Amino acid sequence: MFKRIAVITIITQVLKVPVSFGQKLDSTDTEVTISAQYRPRFEIRNGNFRPLLKSENPAILITDRLRFSFEYQYKNIVTFKIVPQAVGLWGQASMIQGIENDGNKLALFEAWTKIKIAKKWDLQVGRQVISLDDERIFGELDWAQGGRSHDAASIHFQNNGITLKGYLGYNQNYKQFYQNNINNISGNLYSTKNAYPYKLMQTIWVNFKLGPSQKLSVLVNNIGYQNALFNNIDTVTHYLHTMGIYYQSNHPKWLLNLSGYYQTGHNSGGLTTNAILAAIYLQRNVNSKVQVGVGLDYLSGNNYGTVSNKNRAFNPLFHTGHKFYGLMDYYFVADGHNNVGLLDYFIKGNYKISAKNNIQVAVHQFQSPSAIMVPGQHFSRNLGSEIDISYNHTINKITTLQGGYSLYKTTPTLLLLKSVNNAHKIQQWFWLSIQISPNLLKSKFKS
Repeated sequence: MFKRIAVITIITQVLKVPVSFGQKLDSTDTEVTISAQYRPRFEIRNGNFRPLLKSENPAILITDRLRFSFEYQYKNIVTFKIVPQAVGLWGQASMIQGIENDGNKLALFEAWTKIKIAKKWDLQVGRQVISLDDERIFGELDWAQGGRSHDAASIHFQNNGITLKGYLGYNQNYKQFYQNNINNISGNLYSTKNAYPYKLMQTIWVNFKLGPSQKLSVLVNNIGYQNALFNNIDTVTHYLHTMGIYYQSNHPKWLLNLSGYYQTGHNSGGLTTNAILAAIYLQRNVNSKVQVGVGLDYLSGNNYGTVSNKNRAFNPLFHTGHKFYGLMDYYFVADGHNNVGLLDYFIKGNYKISAKNNIQVAVHQFQSPSAIMVPGQHFSRNLGSEIDISYNHTINKITTLQGGYSLYKTTPTLLLLKSVNNAHKIQQWFWLSIQISPNLLKSKFKS
């Protein structure tokens, strides 16, 4: 840990740039910003991701994330950003660091440059976060210690209340078939093993500002899936198309979110796909301290226990599911739930106790929109209910304490879909985290 933190000190000394420390500098055209983040998290996993068996003991662990962010900007013409991060599990790395450094590796979360190519157009190239709308399709997944970013080229346009973003990704994985040789001259097979889940990605997103409190977004996405198993065959690439809209109306007393998406083409397994996602959330701002909201999410799925050459299971792609479908991550995360889709009825409440203390409560009732059958038995569509309680306390300007407790009441249908027998009826999860995010340096100077 001390070695990771020491990196920050070393780089700030090497940079040797003049630091503003809040004073006003004249004739500046260049800005350098350096920041960091350290976030350890303690968890007792007594049934999140999937129901815990009666014969199993809960997992108890501490993970952490250290990020260091360096950003350079010249005249709003060129921006360069690099964010290395280290994600660790306490105790997994050797006390005396070895050559392999197992369990505690440094990686790049972001590494990109943005160039102004016209008055209202920017081109961004490199490893970057794609976060659109409420993160129902594309999200940063900040809850996960590693987060999510894409290797992509993107174009950005903004003018008169219209924002356009376009993304292009093309991936290769030379570890699997080509001896990790970057100079490989033949072969174009892609394997998803320890790599990105897709080979190709194209996305267009347009946001329209309809007024001071309303906005509408349109998303069109194409994903090319290929997962070669052998290097002597030409594996077919399957294309999945996602298109839809997101609408938000945000007034002092009310907040309304509407989402609707349709998927067609072929999924990663090559099945013809017709799938739907629809969601509505309505929040009432009672006063400056209390907000209460109700919502419904519908994601179409496949019938369980029947075989079909058609796919109706909606794939939320690169969403931040932790934000929507319960904090215990039973759905569209980890081992999934056999592609039966999801109906989620929920109510949420937020109470601002004081300027530094906040508490949120959410109650979910989950159901399957698809039939669930096994020979000789028809299962209920009830997948159980979940209660999530989370708390946020601001210790100081750069330090936040967060924690939470969740409880899930399971059903026989859920246990069937999760392939779990003899599990506890009540599943629980507790977590506690502290986040420290200091700004280490901000400098403006003349190049």
